[in-house]
Amino acid sequence: NTTQDEPAGVCRPGGQQSRRGLIMAYNPNTMSFDLPSTDMVYVSGLPAGVTEKEIEEYFGSIGVIKQDKKLKKAKIWLYRDKESGALKGDGTVSYEDPFSASSAVQWFNGKDFKGSTLTVALADLKPGGGASTYGGGG
Repeated sequence: NTTQDEPAGVCRPGGQQSRRGLIMAYNPNTMSFDLPSTDMVYVSGLPAGVTEKEIEEYFGSIGVIKQDKKLKKAKIWLYRDKESGALKGDGTVSYEDPFSASSAVQWFNGKDFKGSTLTVALADLKPGGGASTYGGGG
């Protein structure tokens, strides 16, 4: 149910897609569609012992996760304690497109994953290669 003058890539309120099938993030505060600025999400609150494969399956349900060409695996980074090597409970997931990343924030933030409540936000690369959340994160 799109109109001919509707720009391609627009998803109208109520989940209707444009004729090209791309979904943009609808911002109800501004009543407009936001173009996400990154294809990466920062995830915290991950349960102890979670694997990259489990994260790939869960977060891959909302969009295609980028593949690391050198390592030939999904671009998922789990942060570890430098001394013990134990998982810290946070990491990043990179999607093929920023719309999937924005959708992941809307869909997974505050949701239960294996008994833990996730916090998911768009990530930004800091100088030096680390990721941080927009607005100081939470």
